[in-house]
This record gives sequence, structure tokens and C-alpha cells, in this order.
Amino acid sequence: MLSPMRPIPLAKERVWGGTRLGPPRALPIGELWVAGPWNEVADGPHAGRTLEEAAVALGPALVGSAAPPGPGLRFPLLVKLLDPAAWLSVQVHPDDETARRLAGPDAVGKAEAWFVLEAGPGAELLVGARPGVRDADLRDAIRRGAATTDLLARHSVAAGDAVLLPAGTLHAVGPGVLLYEVQQPSDLTYRVDDWGRPTTPERPLHTAEALAAVDPGRRPAIRRGGAAGRLAQGPHFVLDLVDGPAPLDPAGRTLHVVTAVGAALDLAGDAWHERLEPRETLLVPATAGPYRLAAETGGRALVAALP
Repeated sequence: MLSPMRPIPLAKERVWGGTRLGPPRALPIGELWVAGPWNEVADGPHAGRTLEEAAVALGPALVGSAAPPGPGLRFPLLVKLLDPAAWLSVQVHPDDETARRLAGPDAVGKAEAWFVLEAGPGAELLVGARPGVRDADLRDAIRRGAATTDLLARHSVAAGDAVLLPAGTLHAVGPGVLLYEVQQPSDLTYRVDDWGRPTTPERPLHTAEALAAVDPGRRPAIRRGGAAGRLAQGPHFVLDLVDGPAPLDPAGRTLHVVTAVGAALDLAGDAWHERLEPRETLLVPATAGPYRLAAETGGRALVAALP
């Protein structure tokens, strides 16, 4: 039986980043990677190891019997927080087969799901093509390097909204949104439109790769309302919103990545207890055994796991 682990967040500078995830450095902090293969364990017997190193050493005891056998990384999820002060690029991610073809035999694709933590006035997401936009027109715009923003479905969002984005979905995140994201452990991103920002070696457009990866027919629907329950389910992960008090059990099948939302959480299992402040994340190993989640008033948990 393994005890929970606290990953050390990794702050990622982005040209579009805001100030809610940490003080600006050379560039603002746009992403906080809170649990993924590259995060180190903060304390305990595995302190200093990355979660990938821990997954290699501990195998199913950590990640669960449902973890994919490979190729690719042994730690099967990546959880992030995103804080855009400006629009992210219009982009697309490959599926597993396309990722291996374009990036090598060990590459994995990047399906993802979002949960809106906060949304300011006018906050929007672009997700998939607008109704009536032909596949050929979307591909032609990508091929010519033309603006694609007017071809995509524009959704006003509020806190509690969620959406599953299969690989191949064109999308962009707008300013004013504080976003939780769970995804496959991949950073393969193909930009097709960067809102007029100059193309640089650090931020190129990826026309050929995007044309190979895009599925113009992907038009995911936004899940509205923020009710507790299953927010997203796909072949690579599931995401649940849990109100406390609630019993949970990874049952040896899957790790749980638990993130506090709204207020502090207390998690208690057999001989262990952890407290999470809002936006903090804990990794509960597959063999940690049953545990119970209790929340302060207004507190909830986002629980990412394997299907």
C-alpha cells in the first residue's frame, strides 16, 4: 500500500500568460503543471523523484492496472492550470497514431478536458468548427495561413462549465478564463493561427502537422452548470467533480489526481491524512486504499483518473 504524494508544481512562462498562477518572471506564468511525468515529489520516501521515475519504479502499485502498457511515458496523465491574459493560439493536437508518425515511435497524442474555475466578463472559448463550415474550407484556411478564428464556434463560458476535447479538435482559450486541464502526458501542439502575433523560431506555425492532425468534424459540446458528477470520459482519462463528504477508492485500477476547488479539502485514508488548500493537488496511488473526502463550505474536488 502506497501513501499519497504531493507533486511540486512547474510554472511555465507564456507570452499570453496572466498573474494568477505566480509572479511574472521574464514572461508571465501562463501554465502551472501540477501533476505529470515531469513533476517532482515534494516529500516522503520518494522525495526528489519525478512522477515518471516513481511510476517506472513502482509500476501498477502507483498508476494502477488500467494504465496503458506503452509506448510512451509510464505516468499516464498531465494536469495543468491555465491563466491566459490574452488569447492562446488556435491549435490542434494529434491522436496517438498521428503523434507517432510525426514525432517518433514513443510519442503519444493529446486528448484533453477542461473545467472552467473562473470566468471574467466576456470570457470565451473557441471549440471546433461553427455549424455550416465545410471541412474543405477549414483545411484550406489552415493551408493558406489565413485566419481561422471566424470559422470556429465561439462559446461564452462561466465557472463550472466543462468540455472534452478529443485529439484533432481545433480550439483556443480566451482571456479572463482560469482553466483546469487534464490530458494525456504530451506537449505536442500544432499552431494554425496566432492572432497576428509575429511568427518566431520559438512560436512557429505548424501548417503541415496541423493538416495531418486536424479532424474538422470535431465539434464538442460544452457541459454547463457545474453539477457534481462525471464531467468528461474518454479512452485516456475520466474527470469527476466531487462534492464532499464522499468515499473514494482507486481500487488498484487507477491513480487519482485530486485538485481542490473553491475551498480547502481534507482527505483521509488508512493511516494517512492530507489537507489541500484551493488549487492544490495530491496524487493518490492506486494501492492507497479507500479514502474519504471532506470539504469546507464551498469546497469541491476535481478527480482525474484512468477509465
